[in-house]
Amino acid sequence: MTVIATAGHVDHGKSTFVNFLTKQETDRLPEEKNRGLTINLGYTYFKYENRTYSIVDVPGHKDYFKNTISGFSNADVIFFIIDSVENWSEQSEEHFRALIALKKRNFLFIYTKTDLLKDKIDKEILLKKIKTFKDINYQILEFNKIDSNRRDLSKAIHCFIESCTFDKKNPSMWVDRTFTIDGTGKVITGTASKLFDYKNIIFNLHNEKLQIKEIQSRDLVNEENNETKRIAISLKKTNNSFPKRGDLLTNNQIVFTNMLFIKLNTEYNKSLFSKGTSRIFFGTDYANIEKINFIKTGQNTYISVTISKAVPLPEFENVIIQNIDKDQIIGGEFLFFINNEQSQKINKEIKNSNNINNLLEIFNSLDIKYFNKDSKFTRINDDYINESILNDIFEILENDFSKINKTGVIEYFNKKFQIKIEIIEEILKNYDDIYISNNQLLKGNNNQDILISEYKKIYNLLGEGLDVNIIDTKSFDRNYLKELFLIKKIYRVDSKLIISDIHLEKLIGILKKLPENFSISDFKDASNLSRKYSIPYLELLDKLKITTKIDKSGKRKKLGKN
Repeated sequence: MTVIATAGHVDHGKSTFVNFLTKQETDRLPEEKNRGLTINLGYTYFKYENRTYSIVDVPGHKDYFKNTISGFSNADVIFFIIDSVENWSEQSEEHFRALIALKKRNFLFIYTKTDLLKDKIDKEILLKKIKTFKDINYQILEFNKIDSNRRDLSKAIHCFIESCTFDKKNPSMWVDRTFTIDGTGKVITGTASKLFDYKNIIFNLHNEKLQIKEIQSRDLVNEENNETKRIAISLKKTNNSFPKRGDLLTNNQIVFTNMLFIKLNTEYNKSLFSKGTSRIFFGTDYANIEKINFIKTGQNTYISVTISKAVPLPEFENVIIQNIDKDQIIGGEFLFFINNEQSQKINKEIKNSNNINNLLEIFNSLDIKYFNKDSKFTRINDDYINESILNDIFEILENDFSKINKTGVIEYFNKKFQIKIEIIEEILKNYDDIYISNNQLLKGNNNQDILISEYKKIYNLLGEGLDVNIIDTKSFDRNYLKELFLIKKIYRVDSKLIISDIHLEKLIGILKKLPENFSISDFKDASNLSRKYSIPYLELLDKLKITTKIDKSGKRKKLGKN
């Protein structure tokens, strides 16, 4: 089996090309179908003669870059999709730089939508990119849904791949999906590299042998495993823990650490990483970078990196370092784990030396196979989290929620700490009065039945009409009332007046009867409300950006689809 990953700018036709080739949809999530946008990784395959080709379809949008990089892990060949009309675009450049950083060398560049192009395809930009990296093995194809032939396309792909040579990789598999199947149990999937021994798989969270029930692949999994394969592993109930996305499966024990020594393989500008948030991608996982030091010696540049969590990495694994704020990417090759003592020794030895041989001697003299004793980690579920980060999270939780709730719990912790929501949920088990509801942090008792009861009580007191009754909010539990506001079940109109979400929908219904630009009188006539209610209601609609005031008389304009 050969594993292929797609690449290219959003909406350039990656999924369309894959669907045409395989007759299968890779966008399966409801959100993906509704938006016409690939968000998560999609998986499919096609066959030609006696060969099976597995395809990982990646997102093109920059918001899902971490998913994109996961899809590139262990791929043999890249389908690089370019819209022949729009040509080379923002994510074309980002994906290409990332792939070069990962030392991907086999590219099928596919120009799509050729039926919409009036002139010849402009390949000049692409050819200049290719010339920059002379060791790229490539071919250029053209495609459109109307004129292309599936059989001819499959043959061209097959012939190209047969001519490719592939680098040897560490025997490894990075987990990219986890799920449960009725009657089968827990299942993990990933791309297994060449020479991966299916009889001796170690789950590196615990450095223990994985208890396997069954392994499945489109191709036969055999002892002479000399090819990359997409595989699914169903696990026995005897496993102490369940691997998750981002976890590493190997044939050898590997230590966990948060200090890495990496040899760069792409050009860089040190100043680009002097400020801003940086993160490192490896396999199907990533981590936030807390500290980065550049070491120049001879023709080579090395970096020592301190990251936010302890991770396992096989030696010579290709990684990507990205400065998010400056949109910069460099690539490197992981050499070994270090600790503070080793880092200081390396820096001291090479400070006044440009001799690469001396540096290699230093490398060889280091005892590299032990955990970084200078850092402390706490295990939460299946993750190891740096205790300094945990302390920061605890401080935030015990003080102010406003910053978190402004952006949303998921977005806040992912951006600031690179921490998944599952970890935060586990941390919150230490608190009796803090919980998550609708992506907001709330204090109080998480009792949905009581919350619903309070909402119904408020609605009944307000009445069904828009001339609602003024109610005393002090008679309600403060925490439940706050949550109802946060989850937008009730809205504050002014200091004395509140309404429910149902009343708001009625207001929006009235707006639909009005022209795009309307006066206060128009609103009063349509709603049969007095000025007592009309003015505050219109100000609320302004605040919610449903309407906006356009002159001093109070005339307004409807916004959005109202």
